[in-house]
Amino acid sequence: MEVRDKSLTRIGLIRPEDLALTIEDTFNNVGAWALRLPSEHPLADTLRLPGAGIVITGPSGVLMSGPVSASEYAATADDRRGSIAFKGISDTCVLADMLAWPEPANPDVSSQSSGHDTRTGPAETLMHAYVSANCGPEAPPARRKAGLVTGADYARGLVITKSARFPQLGQLLTEIGLTADLGFRVVQRGAELVFETYQVADRTREVRLDVLAGTLSGQRVAVSPPGATRVIVAGQGDLADRTFVAVDNDTSTSAEADWGRRIERFVDQRNTNDLAELTQAGDELLADEGATAVAVQAVPVEDSAHMDYGRDWGMGDRVTVIAGGQELVSTVTGVVIKADEDGFRLGATLGDPAGFDTTAALSDRVSSTESRVSALERTAESDGGTDLKIMTLMGVW
Repeated sequence: MEVRDKSLTRIGLIRPEDLALTIEDTFNNVGAWALRLPSEHPLADTLRLPGAGIVITGPSGVLMSGPVSASEYAATADDRRGSIAFKGISDTCVLADMLAWPEPANPDVSSQSSGHDTRTGPAETLMHAYVSANCGPEAPPARRKAGLVTGADYARGLVITKSARFPQLGQLLTEIGLTADLGFRVVQRGAELVFETYQVADRTREVRLDVLAGTLSGQRVAVSPPGATRVIVAGQGDLADRTFVAVDNDTSTSAEADWGRRIERFVDQRNTNDLAELTQAGDELLADEGATAVAVQAVPVEDSAHMDYGRDWGMGDRVTVIAGGQELVSTVTGVVIKADEDGFRLGATLGDPAGFDTTAALSDRVSSTESRVSALERTAESDGGTDLKIMTLMGVW
């Protein structure tokens, strides 16, 4: 673990015996980290400076990098010198901080000449293009993130069309990534922040978590219906003259048959009348909510031969959990790593953690509502104003 300053210059290394570190990374979202250091540690003062941060490297490369978001000093009678608790976030925060402007090359928001920034191309190429135009090398200096570059673009995914009018950049990338099974993040490599995309892998045949097979020492499983099986996407127009597109897929209709419930959702997409783009909006929703949701809590055995994170499976991969004779599939959506006097321990999260946390569930619903309202506000002005869920895998890393 290295400490960096505001200019991304690496100042020094925190030795393993001094670590009291927790990392919580999240698939296609902003991660978090927490660190406690003695107040007399030689790098403590550097970390307390505005803009300072850390770079954490593991056996397979950079695990996370990011700035400090808060620090708190505390002292007691038993620890008169005191210690400092640092909290931070991942460098992917730049994608949460920025919006995708309709005319990103123009830094004056009052003179945007385009209604939307509409682009067509392979999904991965669009992701890199939106980042580069809004906060990367092609952004105007006032909006450009210092040191941010884009990594390799392999043009993966189908050719799609996407329109942007002030959505949060990270949310826009998530929607595009869903269509092509692509993950993304921002990490520091050398003296640069790199926006990276990667392909999600299907590990359901290789990684099978099962108590009977000896890969798990215990598990809890909860299954619930999908969030939607049929999507009605509304384009431009009013009332009977408005364009509507019905969207479903094999996965959603299969879940519908399993549960005996037709679950319809309405998506307001009045920014476009392009049938392909309207269909894509429905596909994005079904990719997120159109399958049976499965919540799992599980603990693997310590000597499992096929559970090595970073080698046998990783962030965004799909894996299989066997419960009661049923094979259930979901996505690895988070990783927790702890390093302290007890050694290194690693855990993982599968699916939406809201399944076991009512606070998270409420937050998820509020976030989803805010996203839909924000999208409606952005598009209304242009036409006249008319889950595998949480899974904890703690073991030696």
